[in-house]
Amino acid sequence: MSEYEDKAMPLPSFAMAANSKQSSISSNNGDNSCPPSPARSQIVGGPKYHAMGTPSTRPREVRSASGQKYLVWPMTQDVRDCNDTIHKDISIPPAVQVILDSPPVQRLVNLKQLGCAFNAYPCCTHTRKEHSLGVMELAGRLATNIQHKQRQLNVSDKDILCLRIAGLCHDLGHGPFSHTFETFLKAAYKNEKENPEQYEERNEKYKEQYGVEMPPLPESYEHEKTSCMMIDFALASVGLEIDWDNLDEPLKQIGVGTDREKFGVHLGHDKFQPLTSRDMIFIKECVLGAPLDEPDAPTAQETFMGRGRDKEFLFDIVNNRHNGLDVDKIDYYDRDSLGAYGSCQGNLNIFLRDAAVAKGLCPNPHTCFMCKGTPGEHLMISYPKKHVSSAMNFFATRIKNHENVYTHKKTKAAELQMVDLLLEADKHFGMLLPTQINDPYGSPVPSRFDSFEFQRLPVSRAWMYPRLFLRVDDTIVSIIESKAIENPLPQYGRLREFLNDRRNHKFYKCVAEVEIGPVGGGKFWEMSEDEMKEELLDKHAQYVIQGKLVTLEPDDFIVEKRTLHYGRKDKNPVSQMRFLESKSDQANLSNPIEKLPKAVEVENLPNNAPRSFLRQTIRFFCCKQYEKYELISHAFQQWKLHKMQQVEMPNCVFKIFPENHDDETEDDDDDQLFFSQPDSQPITQDDSELLLSPRKRKDSSDGSTKPAKKRLSYNYPPRQWFATSLSKRVDYSM
Repeated sequence: MSEYEDKAMPLPSFAMAANSKQSSISSNNGDNSCPPSPARSQIVGGPKYHAMGTPSTRPREVRSASGQKYLVWPMTQDVRDCNDTIHKDISIPPAVQVILDSPPVQRLVNLKQLGCAFNAYPCCTHTRKEHSLGVMELAGRLATNIQHKQRQLNVSDKDILCLRIAGLCHDLGHGPFSHTFETFLKAAYKNEKENPEQYEERNEKYKEQYGVEMPPLPESYEHEKTSCMMIDFALASVGLEIDWDNLDEPLKQIGVGTDREKFGVHLGHDKFQPLTSRDMIFIKECVLGAPLDEPDAPTAQETFMGRGRDKEFLFDIVNNRHNGLDVDKIDYYDRDSLGAYGSCQGNLNIFLRDAAVAKGLCPNPHTCFMCKGTPGEHLMISYPKKHVSSAMNFFATRIKNHENVYTHKKTKAAELQMVDLLLEADKHFGMLLPTQINDPYGSPVPSRFDSFEFQRLPVSRAWMYPRLFLRVDDTIVSIIESKAIENPLPQYGRLREFLNDRRNHKFYKCVAEVEIGPVGGGKFWEMSEDEMKEELLDKHAQYVIQGKLVTLEPDDFIVEKRTLHYGRKDKNPVSQMRFLESKSDQANLSNPIEKLPKAVEVENLPNNAPRSFLRQTIRFFCCKQYEKYELISHAFQQWKLHKMQQVEMPNCVFKIFPENHDDETEDDDDDQLFFSQPDSQPITQDDSELLLSPRKRKDSSDGSTKPAKKRLSYNYPPRQWFATSLSKRVDYSM
């Protein structure tokens, strides 16, 4: 506070004229005249008058320790209301409005919540901003409920405000098409590591023009950490920053924007508490669900810094580290179900209404940074035991939405094609995006980026600098398309094909699927996606179709391993929740913290609990529209037979999708061909001879003398298959 010095703003000339005029009128009225209205005197001629606003909204000039002068404004005192399709009425406090109006949060308008799912479900077009506002509202409702129900926990209005801001900002780190961007970054890292020659031209031109090496990609990307970066960016855009040297003081003023002493929570009766640096650290920890690490903190933190152990339950409201039941999922389960199915998933408000804080044994001691391997007690958000079945239904919604919406075969096909489009654009120097590092009109950035030196970056590095990431949203495809049109270079040919296919709604096609069974299926799952592709190409690479030799290439299809679970891999998430067993426990919720009741793990699973909480599937996608669909389908069938002969009773379910199957949201059961037992024999040939036309075979295991072409077609209804040979002898005795 001593770092800044207030300086009175001079009255403008017309205000001074109004002041002198009011004084002369008062002096000429005589003794019998009525004195001027005090309110009028204060507004027009009083010292609080300012031409740029009313007394409660006028700016002030502050001077920093370095001598810089900033004009800062107090935040509004009005609460903003808006409507929501799920939660009806949403109230937005003044401090939340400051963050809501910042560029990083407004960027969420151009990010679809479900990425590419709108290709399969046309109504799934809701945005990350809608979801973030919903999480903000639910975080406030849950915290307020705990505040009123258990006053001894001392949940303050400032705590509730911080949780609202955390709910609003928890998804700021998502890239274009949401989780598709994370898949793209993973693929980009792998491709640059395995195929560096594809990036040589780009990297050499970059070093030649800018004099620095391209920044390397990390092995993993977590959007929560990027959200923390964008929270700092949101603060910087309103002239504020976290001061790690003065955690319990108001935020550091670094530029023009919101007054740090007027950015906080109104307590009524003219009482006001500004948000401190510790409060903003608390907000970032709620988003991350863990202590801050570098560069969000000067050094890696070993425990929470925002709040103490007596308020550790607050960290589980937005991002529940214990069991995954939090307001983030409550909102998007309902919101996504409404867009996909036309209705919500039931009354999830019971998890807001009946939530209470009790003591509970840590369900994950080996990964808990507090327990460090030894199970300890936490203050956890718990529920009455009668809600066990409701909790199981809650997590069942997750696997249902993941299977039917988030990883629907058409959603995934469009996502994989989008990843390939971004990968192709990422290779070219002409597709680099300006970072605005020296742009005087760019939004202010946090001081942690003072040493940033990269003038341009590819899409895969856009998240490294907030000014660039601010402009990278779902419109990135249009930016790439414009660049490709302006520079019709030959090397952009494949990129233009991707762009044209997307414009014409031509996506990859799901050819087949293997659902791994609990017995013997591990032989399938143990193989990596690349190993599966290599094995299929090694044994089933060439075919003769209508007299022409056709070869399957690695770029013709994609192998995808999909994991479906209830939120905790192969564990039951309900077993990681804690429940109050009796009504006496609920009556003791008002006890002091040290005497709070103990919530326990449920012993008996509800009737609606599944036998297994983990499902694993392998899917094959065709990347060439209708050109090699039949080839890939036939190669998959032969590969499946080969694997089943290797494994005794693999207990897997095989599905082959016809080429003309409808990928929209209708039931796909009629379009799937199921194979659970070997139903055909392979066609073999000598290595030295390639079979180019159908012929009768006497060496087949079933003794058939029919042409191989016809015999093969019987196994693939309703389409006729024209593959007649393989390039190698397939040995199924391995």
